[in-house]
Amino acid sequence: MPENEAKFLLVLFMLFIFMPFPAGADFAKITVGNDISGKFARPGDLVEFSFTVEKGYNTSESTSVMLFTGKVPEGWTAGIYADGSQVSHITLPEKAGEKELVLKVRIPENTKDGEYTLKIGLRPYGENVRKSDDTIYREFTVTVDRAAMPDLEIYSDIPGKKTHPGIPVSFGAFVENKYDSRANFRIFLVSKPEQWGVDLLSTDGARITRLGVPGDGSQEFKILINPPLNATEGDYEILIAACPEKGNQSVFLPVSVSINPELAHDEDLSAYVDLSSNVVGIGIRPEKTAEFAVTLKNRYDQPLKLDLEVLSLPEGWKVDFVNKENKEQRLASLMLKAGEEQAFTVKVKPSQNATGGLYPVTVAAANGNKKVTQQLEVSINNNIENEELLKIDSSSSELALNPGGTTQIQVIVSNQGDEELKDVTLEINSVSGISTQIRSFGTIEKLEAGESRSIPVEITANANAGSGVKEIFIRAKSDDFMSSEKSIKVNIEKSASSGLLGIAMLGFAVLVLVFVVRKFGRR
Repeated sequence: MPENEAKFLLVLFMLFIFMPFPAGADFAKITVGNDISGKFARPGDLVEFSFTVEKGYNTSESTSVMLFTGKVPEGWTAGIYADGSQVSHITLPEKAGEKELVLKVRIPENTKDGEYTLKIGLRPYGENVRKSDDTIYREFTVTVDRAAMPDLEIYSDIPGKKTHPGIPVSFGAFVENKYDSRANFRIFLVSKPEQWGVDLLSTDGARITRLGVPGDGSQEFKILINPPLNATEGDYEILIAACPEKGNQSVFLPVSVSINPELAHDEDLSAYVDLSSNVVGIGIRPEKTAEFAVTLKNRYDQPLKLDLEVLSLPEGWKVDFVNKENKEQRLASLMLKAGEEQAFTVKVKPSQNATGGLYPVTVAAANGNKKVTQQLEVSINNNIENEELLKIDSSSSELALNPGGTTQIQVIVSNQGDEELKDVTLEINSVSGISTQIRSFGTIEKLEAGESRSIPVEITANANAGSGVKEIFIRAKSDDFMSSEKSIKVNIEKSASSGLLGIAMLGFAVLVLVFVVRKFGRR
């Protein structure tokens, strides 16, 4: 290559290196990206467009960006949001490359159908901004169509149920939000049969008129329907609706309730309900109360309300139906779900003048004029001794003590009945020359059926107690029962060794006194 031509090419290469170039997209301070720039909507809707602001490839320092809406249709409102708050400026720190933003657009209710364009602008600002860093614009399009379906859905997994007149039935329902962001929806009753009750409830049972639902999420609520007692057989429809809080386009949920006014005429209630007790006969003393554990089970495929009744009992007797867990709570009726089983207690109290014998008591569960019954039997037995149910024993029945001596025995208290005993205490009679003390024991609040407790009792012969046999009696008592007495014989013996010991101690005391007088004399 000629020497002059080589020099010419070298000059051109150097000029190319130092030649200024206009800033392109790759050299811009920021770039803007968005996947969706057009959406369908209805008047009153809130439309959201997501986009990302990112620093340019050659930008490492912190970058500030001014945000603004450049073109908005008349009457529309629009704003740019970051992390839930409306913003007009953002800063991308040195170590942060991008920021997610949302353009929120509210469409007025009176907007006509058609295509509408919105424009936003983003411009870098600050000390490091060059004049060549131009404003970046992005356009978004909203097509308004009143006939478009709203972006929500209302549905129930079970839209049809059966029940009986006067018995409520509940449906689980859902509002599904298909918008990008959280939205509030009104829910309301459109129509129902006359005299029927309908409540729209939250999952915790509160009455509601609105639901807030996350974007692309759903929210559950309940529809509680109460048919009247005079509802006749047939299928009935209840219509529920939901719509956006600031919209007027609703979606509807019809639910169906089928009324079966009564159970089959040719079948007894026992075909649907079990009323039973594992123990149907109890023996008691006339002043006591018999308690029967009774179970009621609904084998029908629908909920049933069952009234508790007494069909027959001896004159002057009393029967109560009470809650199994809280026997102070009396029951008149039970509502059982399909397949549900409930236990309760039947308390039978004889009359004050009841004599010995076997007495039948018949109880029933009723639905209308249909009944299922259970006969219980109470045996009155005056020969049942109270002390047989509450019994005591001791580790020793005879003791030998010197005056001033002490010993400890164990008294065993036993509940031999089939019911728990409450507030059980020990009682010990007073005997001259003997002291007793019950150790570590106040009152046994509950002594379960078949349970025993060992109670330490300390017995002391007083120092001046005379020789001979002393007898103490111990018994246990509760609110309802008293045990028989347990006898403990205490033989007090004055032994020769104890007498000599006393004389020796007296002589020692005299010697000590003489020593003190001689040693110190009178001062």
